[in-house]
Amino acid sequence: MIDLNENIEVALSYTADFETTTDKNDLRIWAWGVCNIDDFNDFQYGNTMETFIEFLSKHRGCNIYFHNLRFDGEFLISWLLKNGFKYNDDLVSKTFNCVIAGTGQFYKMDICFYKRGKYKKMVHIFDSLKKLPFSVAKIANAFELPILKGEIDYKATREVGHELTSEELAYLRNDVEIMARALNIQIAQGLTHITIGSDSLHMYKSIIGEEKFKHLFPVLDVEVDRDIRRAYRGGYTYVNKIFKGKDVEEGLVYDVNSMYPAVMHNMHNELLPYGIPIFFEGEYVYDDNYPLYIQKIKADLKVKKDHIPTIQCKTNMYFNSNEYIEDTMGLLTMYVTNVDLEVIKEQYEVLEIEYINGYKFKACTGIFDEYIDKYMEMKKNNTGALRQLAKLLLNNLYGKFATNPKTQQKIPYISESGEVEYKTINATDKEPVYTPMGVFITSYARAMIQRTAQSVYHRFCYCDTDSIHIIGNEIPDIEIDDKDLGKWALEGTFKRARFIRAKTYIEEYPDGTLNVKCAGLPDNLKELCNFDNFKVGLKLYGKLLPKRYDGGVILEETDFTIK
Repeated sequence: MIDLNENIEVALSYTADFETTTDKNDLRIWAWGVCNIDDFNDFQYGNTMETFIEFLSKHRGCNIYFHNLRFDGEFLISWLLKNGFKYNDDLVSKTFNCVIAGTGQFYKMDICFYKRGKYKKMVHIFDSLKKLPFSVAKIANAFELPILKGEIDYKATREVGHELTSEELAYLRNDVEIMARALNIQIAQGLTHITIGSDSLHMYKSIIGEEKFKHLFPVLDVEVDRDIRRAYRGGYTYVNKIFKGKDVEEGLVYDVNSMYPAVMHNMHNELLPYGIPIFFEGEYVYDDNYPLYIQKIKADLKVKKDHIPTIQCKTNMYFNSNEYIEDTMGLLTMYVTNVDLEVIKEQYEVLEIEYINGYKFKACTGIFDEYIDKYMEMKKNNTGALRQLAKLLLNNLYGKFATNPKTQQKIPYISESGEVEYKTINATDKEPVYTPMGVFITSYARAMIQRTAQSVYHRFCYCDTDSIHIIGNEIPDIEIDDKDLGKWALEGTFKRARFIRAKTYIEEYPDGTLNVKCAGLPDNLKELCNFDNFKVGLKLYGKLLPKRYDGGVILEETDFTIK
């Protein structure tokens, strides 16, 4: 398994894109284009996979970036496996290998055309979506590039050998040039790793130094890391049952400015863990040298009257993993930080609790201040590309600490029907970075949102990780500023709204425009939503889902239903 923290080799680099047919009986690329990341005038194109492979074979050591390699890579893998190339971890003549996670996420492909002795004629293919996790259109706008993404008719019939029209050629060139310009800016900032998370970690290490990093964040034993990881959870997203599915009138929406960086910064004196933890049995006893802890408990809990629930259980068949539990109905086993435990005791009646064991940690503050101050200044004082890169570096560091060392990898092969299929294998375990840091950062962030929501309980409708939606026009008792780190910015106002479930709601702004949020619903279908139809049971046709066929992938239209 490749180390995703490695630098990408400095070499001639291009962005690339395939245009593909939408007929499952004639599935192929009908155009390809590449743009040199260091010379935007170097644009090359063709209309067959064979000419693209020829281009690759003539560019030894070249780096190629597709934006969404998961799609384009299927066409490339299909061709390679059907044209004499074999999958092999040991790259020899006419072989290739991939880094494809067990989740199906593509990270990298290496293609070796020829090997003799130490000489290798090969190319490296990466996914720029892992570097810039936005659509090409959004990147062009957010980076304030001098060109924008165009449009073509994807469904038009294009025969084998189709010569590109001027409109198709302009569309193709814009796509690859937009990504070339964006990556050029990113690489110029020293962001040369495979993912933006790895870039963030590298930039942080460059600020504090490798030795200090190793001292603060030693590699923990696999079993210790496994236990600590059980306390790792994501952001808090919740609809207040008082308003769930009901129409509400007039309200305010606030967002926290850079929530996770704010938690990491010394501004609120949140203690963060470092060093080797100490295991303890039973209930944690305060230790001035080890003031933070993760506790394994069994607890029987019932949410207090007019309080929001804050715990989920993803490992118990009796509870929906996405719902927050109001009544555990008996003892429930949990791994929680001291921060989580404080919030639980604020929100629940503790009917019974058993303290089993845990880990306690040394604590510090300020270890991220220099990094966060640097990129907050970059974010505040720039627009366009530099502002977007600063936001990415601010928001992607914390998660890198909690990268799971246990991984699976997918290996491609051709099925009997000619489609690319995958077998899953267990990959070599990686060393964890320092999971306790990710655990405590997310714990503090949840506590911030949960306590804020509770403070306006009778007005609180909905929250999602770093935002809160409340009814009424009265300004809540929170710190408000449009830009200051960790303070609340007024995101907007609504004159009516309906909150159905997590990440599924509709708001009407004072000017009559609608804000529709619905996880999994594409933007073009959101335009069909209104207050008459946006409810449980709404079914819309036109959601695109990838479907594998002989030759590659087609995005097929299917139904989307709010359940």
